[in-house]
Order: sequence, then C-alpha cells, then structure tokens
Amino acid sequence: MDPFNCRGLIIRSDEYKEKDRLLSVLTSDRGLITICAKGVAKPGSSLGCFSMPYMLCDFVVSVSHGYYYLKDATIIESNSKIMDSLEQMTVAAHISSCLMDCTLQSENAREAYELAVYAYYNLANNRDKYLLIYSAFNWRLLTIAGFTVQYDLNKPAYHASEDKPNRYLINISGSNGHQNKTFNRLLEEPAVRAVNYFATCDLKKLFTSAADKNIEKELKEFTTDYLSMHFEKNYDSLAVLNEL
Repeated sequence: MDPFNCRGLIIRSDEYKEKDRLLSVLTSDRGLITICAKGVAKPGSSLGCFSMPYMLCDFVVSVSHGYYYLKDATIIESNSKIMDSLEQMTVAAHISSCLMDCTLQSENAREAYELAVYAYYNLANNRDKYLLIYSAFNWRLLTIAGFTVQYDLNKPAYHASEDKPNRYLINISGSNGHQNKTFNRLLEEPAVRAVNYFATCDLKKLFTSAADKNIEKELKEFTTDYLSMHFEKNYDSLAVLNEL
C-alpha cells in the first residue's frame, strides 16, 4: 500500500522497544491512530523531533501488515511553550487522557480534533489561563459527546432559593452502566453562563473568556465531576497542583 499523508496532533508519545516510539495521533478524518516512529530515539535521528507530544504535524505514513509507520513529517505548530510550566503540562496531559478515553466515532472525530488543536495552541500561548482552558475543554468535549444541556436561567427549577438569587441549583445525572448517579451542585450565575457559552460558542472563541478565581474554581470542580461521571473515570490530575 502506498504511503499516505495526514495532518494530526500527537496527543501521546510512548517508548517502544529500545529506539522506537509509538505516537497516538488524533486526526480529523481517521480519528485516533497509532503510528510507530522507528529509530527516533537514536542520537541524530532525522525524525527525532517529530515524536514529542502536543505537536500538530503533517505526517507521511506507510502501511505494512495493518500497522502505520512514520516516514516523514513537517511541524505545523510545535506548542512547545506548554513545557514552560507544570500547570500547562498538567492540563495538557489531562486533555490527552480525555481524548484517549473518549470513544471518537466518525461523526465526532473532526469536532474533537478541532477542539484539541485550539486547546493545545491556547494552552501553549496563555499560561495564566490554564484553569479556564481546562474547564472549557472539559465542557466542550462533553458537549461533543452529547452529555450536556443548556441551562435556562429564567426557569424556576434552577433557582436555589429566594435567599440566594444569584446561585443556581444544577443537577448532574448519568449512568456508569451499572447504576444511575445523580447529585446537585450550587453554581454562581457567571459559572452557569460560562458553561452555556462553552457549549455553544464559535470554537475559535472558546478559550478567550475570562473569570475571577472563585468562578474558575467552581468551573474546574463542576466540569471535572461531570466528566468523571460520564467517562467513568476519576479525573484528578490537577490535584498535584494543590500540593505545591
């Protein structure tokens, strides 16, 4: 089979054998694929620079016995600034984990790919907004997977009480395949408006919003709980940052 060209994001790079690496690459048309980059760990390898995570590249890939092998590549965006801080690296690893865990069907692979492209780029270039980028990514990925709703702030059902006019009672429910789970969360009005925005805005504007520290914390906790419920996994990667 002749080599083919594809553009994709390296969301994970794992050691394989002594000098090779396995690249988990998210593409818009093929979804998540695994490419073997042979010999890239050798000193002086011409392909060594194409095996780092979070890069957007144009790949030339050969196929042998049903496996993909890296032949050549061109870097479109290195996103190397992600490595500038522990906060950026932690959020980037979280994004990668979510993308690996999420079953990407043909109808949503393109949306997830585009979301990841913008998420890594903005994370690399907006160090101080890592927490909002984390929450916006979580909610948009959940939206792509069909797990979110729009919250109508005018509906009485969402009002926590007359004593707390600016707080809203948001119900989270889902199933892990064995049992249904439901819990409630009180959110400030700006946080509810933020998740509505994350779900519907133009993707190019998704990571441009701003919020104060309290709202950032609410969004982080709310989107993490929602994500953990629907993907059946405890996403606690940011906990390491609380220990610093």
